[in-house]
This record gives sequence, structure tokens and C-alpha cells, in this order.
Amino acid sequence: MTAKKREFDRTSIPKRLNLLFGIVMILFGILLARLGYMQVLNQEFYNKKLATASQLKISHSSVRGQIYDASGKPLVENTTKQVVSFTRSNKMTAAEMKELAEKLLSYISVKDIQVTERQQIDYYLADPDMYRGVVAKLPKQKRLDTDGNQLPESEIYQAAVESVNPKQFHYSDQEKKVIFLFNQMNKVANFQTGILETDPLSPEQVAHLAARSKELTGISVTVSWDRKVLETSLASIVGSVSSEKAGLPAEEAKEYLKKGYSLNDRVGTSYLEKTYEEFLQGKRSVKEIHLDKNGNLESVDTIAEGEKGSNIKLSIDLDFQNGVEEILKKHLTSEIAAGNATYSEGVYAVAMNPTTGAVLAMAGMKHDLEKGDVRPDALGSITNVFVPGSVVKGATLSAGWEHGAISGNQVLTDQPIVFGGGEPITSWFTQYGLRPITAVEALEYSSNTYMVQLALALMGTPYQENMKIDLTNLNASMEKLRATFAAYGLGTSTGIDLPGESEGFVPRDFTFANYLTNAFGQFDNYTPMQLAQYAATVANNGVRVAPHLVEGIYGNNETGGLGDLISTVESKEMGRVPITPEEMGLIQQGFYRTVHGENGFATGKTIGQGEAVSISAKTGTAETFVNGGQQAVNTNVVAYAPSDNPQIAVAVVFPHNTDLASTVSHTMTREIINLYQSKHPMN
Repeated sequence: MTAKKREFDRTSIPKRLNLLFGIVMILFGILLARLGYMQVLNQEFYNKKLATASQLKISHSSVRGQIYDASGKPLVENTTKQVVSFTRSNKMTAAEMKELAEKLLSYISVKDIQVTERQQIDYYLADPDMYRGVVAKLPKQKRLDTDGNQLPESEIYQAAVESVNPKQFHYSDQEKKVIFLFNQMNKVANFQTGILETDPLSPEQVAHLAARSKELTGISVTVSWDRKVLETSLASIVGSVSSEKAGLPAEEAKEYLKKGYSLNDRVGTSYLEKTYEEFLQGKRSVKEIHLDKNGNLESVDTIAEGEKGSNIKLSIDLDFQNGVEEILKKHLTSEIAAGNATYSEGVYAVAMNPTTGAVLAMAGMKHDLEKGDVRPDALGSITNVFVPGSVVKGATLSAGWEHGAISGNQVLTDQPIVFGGGEPITSWFTQYGLRPITAVEALEYSSNTYMVQLALALMGTPYQENMKIDLTNLNASMEKLRATFAAYGLGTSTGIDLPGESEGFVPRDFTFANYLTNAFGQFDNYTPMQLAQYAATVANNGVRVAPHLVEGIYGNNETGGLGDLISTVESKEMGRVPITPEEMGLIQQGFYRTVHGENGFATGKTIGQGEAVSISAKTGTAETFVNGGQQAVNTNVVAYAPSDNPQIAVAVVFPHNTDLASTVSHTMTREIINLYQSKHPMN
């Protein structure tokens, strides 16, 4: 080595050391500054973060609220029972749960169980020695990543599960019972409590479990509840609640979890139970668990006490509901006995307050065409659809006024409508000769041809005998007609507070003939609830109000029953029919004269024979066919009362009656309104 090289080394090495020392000092300064920031300037933030890391909040659901009719009679009840619960600590291992399940089976019983292959594998791997042995035999790539580091435990466990052949297991029935219990425990999250599915506990079993509480770590006897829908005529609309085993519906679990629910929480899954879930679900109890630095339980604080859910009370009085059901049953069974309803699927009726939308009754009697028996079917009033017939003619007049096809109480001649030598369209009274009639009389007499002429004018092609048909505006005209019908609630959602209602059957494909017959109710199909809303809209001067079953939300009294009113369900306006008050007055006049008109052509006189209060109505007879071609009729009525101060709107639907001259729906309508008048006198 030269002298020059040695000199370079002697001078460069100290420089490098000084540079390295400088870097170390800078890094040390940064570290001190960071520690100062954390411990002095932002001490409170990090203290909170540290405390939060050692805290867990656990919540549990409470008993569900109940459902009552308008008079306070319960429609559901919660039946309590003693059950086995398991609370899992964060230190409990799978092996300890396996041992606990074996001990527990000595004191309780389980039968009719189903154990899957995966559950048997999980039970097998709960033995630490078995698990280590299985993992040791796994291929290297199933245990380590490409850098030789161990894979996450969850991935290793899944690989272990996949490597085990369940065909090797020959568990006895007793061992499968242990597996059944172990699997339930294994699903419970740390610090959570789950109800174990067992046979009903006897008093002796409860006593044994209490006495062995120290050796059965995490096991206790607690009180749970079952939801029981009582046998009433409203049972079908109450709905159902999930079991704790089923928990949250999979398709809605994410939304419920955002609201603070747990996966095993019981929730309403249909009808009223689902719609009013947020009120019926009790207030959750919340406990805060504090852990020490080693993860051991230090203390448990109660943050919020649980509280039974609120109750809901319906607008339907069971006494009136049952009375309506009896009226339907009486007349249906009579018509079946007379041979007139052999092919009828039943009879339905809905009553509602036209101003508030409160549903007063929704009843149905379903006729089983194979067995011949008759049974309640309240739900059918929102799910079943029927051809309405002439009851819709008030809505047809509205479409005419709205779009300028007619004006005011316009006179048109009721006459046979003929196109190119085809079969004429007539009204039932056309046989008595040509007759100039007003819009009001078209309702009173139920003129088909008035409505057909209106529909033609709506297309821009006023009727002339044997006229050439221009279909240019057919689709647009059907849209206009249906839009006006929808303003009354026909062929659209009524807004009722029940999921699953049908919006009717409104075919997208139609012909010119379908368009004309739809103008007098012989094409689109509607539910009884839609027809009731239509009647209520006429009674309410064109304001359509959503029907609702729930009158209010109530608290609990000292025994957990119906308490004080918390909030009332407000009426919800769905829209207004776009015609003038004078035009709506003409429809109301037509409804009144349908029942009270002096002319012999008035179609609803039988409704008023024996009325306890003045009734306004529109009748409908839709021609149908049964049994391979036998003619039948849907005999329907929409009505409201009293005529000058409506407080009840009613729709009655009786499909496929082979007595073509039947007025049984007229009688049922009158009897329903008279029954309501007897229970709730109307001025």
C-alpha cells in the first residue's frame, strides 16, 4: 500500500464515522420529538386510544314488543321458557369447549339432531394434538409463504379442514350430540352469549345446572321467549319472526349490522312484524368489558339497560273484523250450497276510513276448489287480483274530463258500438232502445257504451257507426287511462304498511279491443284493497290516502302489556285526482244515484234496501268463464257511507259466480256498513 493510499484512509474513516454519528443523532432527535408529541402534546388522544384498545362493548337484544287490535286484544304473545345459555370468554380454547360440551350433555338432553361433515371435522380438530398432527402433514405451501414465513392461522386451519377426510369418522349417536353442542358454542363470539338448542328443560335439569355452575364454565340457565301468533282472523297479516338459530336474514344482514344488531338477533321477516321492526325490537342492553394488558377480564360496566320493545295497536277492531268475516262466510257457503259458487275462489272485503286511511277490516274467505272447504284469508285482500267490472267507471269519467274527451255532465247516446260489421258493444239496457244519458246517468245505469265512446274520444277518434279505426294514439291513450286509474290507487301501490302487496295485473301487451273493454273494467285486474282505496278517494273528494293498519305506537305498562301512546301513525296523502271539485261532485252524484236513483235502470237499488245509513256505491259485473267455457261473473261493489259525510269506504269482490243475475255482493256491502253503523254510529 502506498503512502498516499494510507493517508487517504486515515482521513476518510473519521469523516464517515462523523457522518454516521450525525445520522444517528438526527434519528434519535426525531424519536424524542415523536415521543414528546405523543406523551406531552397529544397525551389525551393516545390515552383514550390505549383505553379503547382494552375495552369491548357487548350488546344483547331484549324481549320483543307485542301487537294488539284496536280494542287492546293481543294478536301475538311472547311465551317465556328456561333455556341453556353459553357465554364465551376470550381465553376459552376449542379443546375446553369440547370438554364443556361433554360435561353439559350429562345434565341436559338433545334429540332429532343433524350434524354436518364440517361440524365433525371442527370437533375433531378441537383436540390440540390432533390439530398439530394434521398441520404437520400439510404440504409446505399450505403452511408457509414464499418467503418462508408462517401463513395466517385462519388459512392454515382451512387447509387442515380440507385435508381431513370425514369418512374416517365413526362417531356414535352420543358423540354426535356432543358435536352438536360444541358447534353451537363454537359459533358464539368472545364475550357474547348464545342460546344453546336443547330439549325443553325440566325443573330437575334446571336445578342440576344451577348446582354445577362452577364446573360448567360459561353455562347458565336464562329466560328466553318464543313468538306465538294467536288464532285470529288477522293471523295471516301479523307475519313472522326469525329464530335465534336463523338470526338475521342473509340478504339484509349488512343493513341490520349497521344499525347495531347482532347476527343471531331475532327480527321480523314478513308483514307487520317486518314493517314495524324498528318499534317492536326492544332496546338493547350494552355492557362494557375492560381487559388488562394481558387480555384478562378486569371489570364489566353496564352502559345501558335493556328494555322491552314498544307495542303497536291496529286500527282494526277484531269484533268488527270477525263480523265482516262472518258475513262473507255466510253468503259464500250459501252460494256454494246453491251451486252458484262451485268455481269461485272465495270472497273478499276491505273497509277503511276514507279520510285517514285507517283500515277498519280486511277479510277474506278462501274457497278450496279441490277440497271444497272455506277458510279465512285476510292476506288475500292485498295479494289476489280480480277483474273489477263496472266499478271503475268513475275513474274512466275522470280520464275523460282530465284529457278533454268529455266536458261536465255531457250527454252521449247509449247505443250499440259497431266496428266494421263485428259484434256490437252494448250496455245491459241497450235492448230497451237508444237513450241519451249524462255522465251521472252513465254511472247510475252503468253504461258500457258511454265509456267506449269516451275512450274513442280520448284517442282523438270520436265514434261513428262502422268507422275506420285509427290506432295511432292507442298506446298513448291507454297510458292516459291507466294514469288516471292509478290516481285512484288502481294498478299501482296503495302505500299500505304491509310488504308484499300486489300492484294488480296490468298487461303491457294489449289490443284495441282490450283498451275499449278496460274503459268499463274488463281487462286490468286489481286487488280488493286497491278497489277500497278507489272508493275512499271518491268519498274523500279526490284525495288518495294510503291505507294503514297500525293506529299507533305504545309503550309498556308495569306488567309489560299495552301502555301509554307514544306516537300516532299519521295519514299519508298519496296524491289527488286531477279533476275539478265540480267534476268529482258528478262522480259522487252518480254513486249516490246508483243506490237511490228513481229510474228503474239504477243498478244498485238492492244495496239501499234496508240500509241503516245512506250508502253511495258503484256496482260492477265482470264477465268471466269457468269450467272450460261456462259463463260466470265477478260481482263487485265499491261503496262509502254516509253519503254526505263519508266515514267508511268498502269494497266487496265475489269472483266467478255462475248466477249471472246475482246481487249477493250488494247484500254483503249493505250488511258490512250496517254492522259498522251498529258498532260505531255515524252521523
